[in-house]
Amino acid sequence: MIKLHILLTGATGFVGDHLVHELEKSDHEIYILTRQKLKNRANVHYIEWLTSDKLPNLEDLPVDICINLAGAGLMDEKWSSERKKVIVNSRIEATSALLSIVKKMKTKPKLWINASAIGAYTSSKSTIYLDTEENTYATNFLGKTVYEWEKTASAASELGIRVVYARFGLVLGTDGGSFPVFQKLFQTYTGGKLGSGRQWYSWIHVDDVVAAMLFIFDHEQISGVVNFTAPHPVQEKKFAERLGKKLHKPYNTPIPKRIIKLILGERAMTILDSQRAYPEKLMSHHFEFQFETLQEALDDLVD
Repeated sequence: MIKLHILLTGATGFVGDHLVHELEKSDHEIYILTRQKLKNRANVHYIEWLTSDKLPNLEDLPVDICINLAGAGLMDEKWSSERKKVIVNSRIEATSALLSIVKKMKTKPKLWINASAIGAYTSSKSTIYLDTEENTYATNFLGKTVYEWEKTASAASELGIRVVYARFGLVLGTDGGSFPVFQKLFQTYTGGKLGSGRQWYSWIHVDDVVAAMLFIFDHEQISGVVNFTAPHPVQEKKFAERLGKKLHKPYNTPIPKRIIKLILGERAMTILDSQRAYPEKLMSHHFEFQFETLQEALDDLVD
């Protein structure tokens, strides 16, 4: 494998942590932009940024790939008007800053992967969203956030860089994301059908997220929107049934939509909205998912 130089934001997050671990195993040189003061280690170099008005000067850095995963957590706090600003601005600020750094580089990266989300799609129980088709953005908060994020990142293409918008589905892993929350609900006998239970969950195992990114490194034909979702999405009631059975817990407890909205407020859309996304670009280029079905993913994630 050719040794790559990779510039990364959001490396301390759930997906970023898994990605760095895998990149280290391949002996790539990794440059991580972070607000934290961290010690370098073999092949991993930390560069402080966004702690002052001055951006780091990386014009001589030989970067092959930029991966932008930075952004405040969606579920960390209630979506007050101030929190919404933080969610949007953290993404736009990091993306704009990274673009400013890249514009000054003497040699431009060949690839820019920008995190995104299937929340871009309008909630629908009947539509199958393909990444090979033009789709309008949802008009809710998530749709508008994704629109602004992808629009900002699109400026990289004007520099001659191949841009991929990685629209993540429900990323499953034991050490982050929503899966530990789902597990806790079932372990406390409060897991079950959320709302109608008919909403589609387009999920993906975190290991397949990382593998898909590495796959895109080598497949120059892939660009634009890419659905980072497994090929077999399930409805929430089926998700609950399979997780409940795996944990040997009841899975038929109905939780009405109004209760979920009362608890989560506007954040409820993240579990009540329905987006049935299919990874057409990955599949047509013969990417092999390690976890194609939810059962395979649960068998790996649950002891």
